[in-house]
Order: sequence, then structure tokens, then C-alpha cells
Amino acid sequence: MAENIEQSTSTESSGPRGQYDIVSKNVIRQNAEDWVRFGLGIQNVEVLQVLDTEQPTVRSNRADSFIQAIVNDKNVIIHFEFQTRESTEKPMPLRIAGYAGRGIETYGMPVYSHVIYLHPDAGRNDPGQYVQEMPGYNISIQYKVIRLSQLEGQAFLDAQIKGLIPFTPLMKPPENVDSEEWFRQCVQVAKSVTQGESNQADYLTNLGILGGLILDYEIIRDIIWEGNMQESSVIQHFTQQGIEQGMREGTIDAILDVLEEQFQSDEVQILKPVLENIEELQQLKQLLRSAARADSLEAFKKTLEE
Repeated sequence: MAENIEQSTSTESSGPRGQYDIVSKNVIRQNAEDWVRFGLGIQNVEVLQVLDTEQPTVRSNRADSFIQAIVNDKNVIIHFEFQTRESTEKPMPLRIAGYAGRGIETYGMPVYSHVIYLHPDAGRNDPGQYVQEMPGYNISIQYKVIRLSQLEGQAFLDAQIKGLIPFTPLMKPPENVDSEEWFRQCVQVAKSVTQGESNQADYLTNLGILGGLILDYEIIRDIIWEGNMQESSVIQHFTQQGIEQGMREGTIDAILDVLEEQFQSDEVQILKPVLENIEELQQLKQLLRSAARADSLEAFKKTLEE
């Protein structure tokens, strides 16, 4: 995807943008009921399962989440699309039309689609619908647009909704509270969520990674380190070794995303083990540029072999 090709800037300089999508998808898988209730704005829901969106019939962006749930006594699919910035390769309405259509075709159920914009500047012009107006062939698909920066973050901290707290640093802070102090308050609430020590470490790591969209990682690291977090995956992530490993994994994901977007081939995933055997980050970055320029999947395979 284009957002994975571009090099991160400003506060995002410590890691690839693809990590935000990966974290978002992992959080929603672990807290599906919280997200379904949040998206639909109702409490009476029953989550049945988080569906596999890596299968060819619904594969799209890796951040996609399809959740099967019972809403008002009806089996439905709840779709969440996490978007870091603007969708540059394809307009979002076109993408959602494709996702919703494939979801309906695959599962034979109604689909409720949501787009969650992570960065404060993203999604300002998303119309929330795809419309095709042709006599006798009209199509209209509506979806919910949620820009986290427009949500009152304090309400989510007060409610202590586990699945939403990692995203609160990206929400609107209380009046006269700057981003750094707001992040500190979010961390304090996250630390109070009851869970095992290793789970809390991962939980704080996810919050810290998402906070990287608005704050420098050095600030995030120092705030999370306050207290007893000296040995955890948080520390591993924010060391130089962890950052480099994250960039390497993110670059591999970006290569696969670009190839899937361009060539729509199930053979793309076969290349993943080959890419994972490449240790040099610079070589992977060069392959990412080659993937973006490749005329065919076969041409890229030849480049990979060379």
C-alpha cells in the first residue's frame, strides 16, 4: 500500500507506518466485543468469532477486521478498516465498496463497515459512502467514518473500555492538556487495567506504538518506563534493536501489500518466507522500491532471485 511505501516523517520516524495497522488489528482481535459495541453504538451484541481476512476471498489490506456477531437477533459481519493516513492508491469509498461486497459474497450476511482514521489529519474529506449513479444500475454503499481525533478521550478513560484505551492518545484531550501530559494520563489508566504482567506489557507496547503518531518515541519511552516496567516487551520495542526489527518486519509486510495490490495474486504470500530470510534492512528497502516499479509478479521474482 502507498502508506507503507512512504518513509515515515516527524514523530513517526522510529518505525514503519505498517506497524500502526498491525497493532490496531491485534488489539481489535483481542477485544472484539468492545469494538463492535463502540462501532454500532449499542450494548446488546454477541460476538461469535473474528474471521480470517487473510484468505484469498476477502484478502485486502492487512488491517482489515471482519467480526461475526449477533445484532438484534441477526447474524451480521462487522468490518473495521484502520487507516493511518489518507488512502492514496484507491479512494476509500471504492475500497470499502470492494470489502463490503466481498464480505457479503463470502459470508452471505449483512455487512456493517467502519473506517477508523488514526492520524489527526486523516479522513477529513471521506464522504462515508460509495455512490454509482447510472440509470438502471445505481449502487449506494454507506459506511461509518470515525476520526479518533474528534472523539473526547476522557470519556473513554473514565469508562475504562479495555479495547479502546490503547487508542486514547490519538483522541481529543481535555481542554488545556497538552499531548505529552495526555499521553501520561492514558498510560496511568492503561496500567490500572487488570491483567497478567506479560499481557500488560504488550498492552502498554500497543498504546506506545500508537502514540508514536503524535509524540516522539523518546518521550513515549520515558513515560512508560516510569514505574516498574524495566523488563518487558515495551523496553524491547523501544530499544534500537527492537526498532530495527520492527522496521524490517514492517518493510516485508509493505512489500507483500504492494505486490497484492498491484497483481491480485495468491502467489504473493509464497514469497514471504524468502523475504524473511533476508537480514539486511537496506536490501529489503530496495526490494520494496522494486516491488512498486515491477511490471509483473514474475518480474519481481526475478529481481528477488538476483
